[in-house]
Amino acid sequence: MTSLKRRIVVASSTLSMFLGVLMAPSAHASTAVVLWADDSKAPSYQAIATEYTAKTGVAVTVVVKPKLKDDLKTVQDADAPDVIIAAHDWIGGLRADNQIVDIRLSNAKEFGASTLGAFSLGSKLFGVPLQTENIALFRNTKLVPKAPKTFAQLETIALALKKKNAKNANFVPFAVQQGTGGDAYHMFPLFTGLGGYLFGGTPGKWNPYDVGVDNKKFLKNAPLIDKWYKEGLIKASVSGDIAKNAFTSGNAPFYVTGPWNLADIRKSGVHYAISSVPQIVKGINPVPFSGVQGAMLTTWADKHGVTLSAKDFLNYLATAPVQLELATALLRAPANLKALAKYSDKDMAAFGIAGANAIPMPSIPAMNAVWGAVGGAWVKATSGQSKAVAAFKAAAKSMRDNIE
Repeated sequence: MTSLKRRIVVASSTLSMFLGVLMAPSAHASTAVVLWADDSKAPSYQAIATEYTAKTGVAVTVVVKPKLKDDLKTVQDADAPDVIIAAHDWIGGLRADNQIVDIRLSNAKEFGASTLGAFSLGSKLFGVPLQTENIALFRNTKLVPKAPKTFAQLETIALALKKKNAKNANFVPFAVQQGTGGDAYHMFPLFTGLGGYLFGGTPGKWNPYDVGVDNKKFLKNAPLIDKWYKEGLIKASVSGDIAKNAFTSGNAPFYVTGPWNLADIRKSGVHYAISSVPQIVKGINPVPFSGVQGAMLTTWADKHGVTLSAKDFLNYLATAPVQLELATALLRAPANLKALAKYSDKDMAAFGIAGANAIPMPSIPAMNAVWGAVGGAWVKATSGQSKAVAAFKAAAKSMRDNIE
């Protein structure tokens, strides 16, 4: 067991014993820096916080918040965090609500421009990039030994296997999650592969008034979605659980997902390979969203009198050794380029290749108008409720009507 993993075990036990204390109003009775993280990440950050305190003497209290975003809306000043661990696409809303402040990184040159751009609004940086992630295509190499070069080839293989497994009710030819609420995130490689885009502009400088959901190129290719639904390749009824269970039980040749499901896939014993979603339309490469997890400095740090300590801790989180430790514990590629060069997980390297041209998820408030509209369009088009062209035209109108 590595030293970090030993610390995580100890930290997890400590968190369990003292969770009630951490949630109490006395969280800021001292000069400790208070960090909020969700339950999947908190133990790893507790291990790093313990290490930091041993080196500097500055206490960092890690609080487990399974519903972190919701809790930020109702928290009282005395109980509020100084640092939060969250995805980069939160920054637009958090900044609009005056809950985070901009920072400066002492080692900014150790991060890629797109990664820093993901945590930027205009020219200001609002977080320390910690880990990057994106979805990719898993392939069951027993069912499909050779990777398809085009989506048309994938389609042919998947449908042939579907026919062969006609009596298997659990077989899913192309496992990509949607469900009743839709899932614009997981469908994004297909959306971009058909020529779609959400907003014009570039990372950190998105133009919410340039909506590309109904652009001419995409609408020209959108009838392919109708074809996929009609032949049974893609159906809205496939939820996250259905998609995952199908692949991990050997009942899906293809599965679109991210590193958060990697541990379960490894445990399943299914032989797999990871690659990009192949080209759907000649000349257009399907690309996923890239997500960047990071640490943000809140406006409450100043009210608690711990801004300097919190900034120092943020710079500590930005260092290559710390990022490498976190990447290993969390199964995510480190954002720090020096740490990335030393990160040797072959599956995460494959995710990196699949996400080489990934688009950072826009962090502007206008994204609130995207998820329901675009996810809903996919559901309508892949459940027989509407033709794809009509569904995405309606989604674009909804977005424009709801973007201020």
